[in-house]
Amino acid sequence: MTDYFALLGEARRPWLDPEKLKEKYFALARERPADAELNEAFRVLSDPKLRLHHLLVLEGADLSAGRDVPAALAEFFWNMGTLLRDVDRWLLKQTDATGALARALLSGERSKLERKLEELGSELARRYEAEVTELRDVNFSSPLSPNELSRLIRQYDVISYLTRLREQVAEKRFRLKTA
Repeated sequence: MTDYFALLGEARRPWLDPEKLKEKYFALARERPADAELNEAFRVLSDPKLRLHHLLVLEGADLSAGRDVPAALAEFFWNMGTLLRDVDRWLLKQTDATGALARALLSGERSKLERKLEELGSELARRYEAEVTELRDVNFSSPLSPNELSRLIRQYDVISYLTRLREQVAEKRFRLKTA
C-alpha cells in the first residue's frame, strides 16, 4: 500500500492543514507529468474520513471488525433512523396517492418532514465539524500507542457514521423535494 503521507511529504497525522496540503500537491503536480497516484493521495488526504482511514490502515488497525455505533451517537442514530423511516413511509403514501386531493393532503406532512430533515442536517453538520475540529487538537505521531490507536478508531467511527448519515439526509431531502 502506498503511503500517501510520504508521497506528499507530510507526517502521518490525523490533521493536515488543507491549504498547506493543497500547496504541496500543486507544487508536486507541476514537477511531474500527470500522476494518478498523486491525485489519489491528495483526494484521500484532503478528506478527514479518508485520511483517518488511510492513517489507521498504515498503523495496522483492523477496521474490518464489526464495532458498535459510537456511544456518543447511539441515541441520535436511533432518532434519526425513525425520521428517515417516516420519510420513506411518506414517499410510499405519495406514490400511492392517485388524486390531486390525496396529494394535497400530504403536503402539510411533507413540509414538517422537510423542516425536520433540515434541522437534522444542521445538527449533523455541527457534529461533523466538531469532530473534525477535534482532529486538529490530536497531536499523535507515528507509530501510535494502543491508546492513541483506540482513540483514533473511535474518531474514525464517529466521522464515518456522521458522513454516512449526512449523505442519507441529503438523499431524503432530495427525494422529498422531487416527489
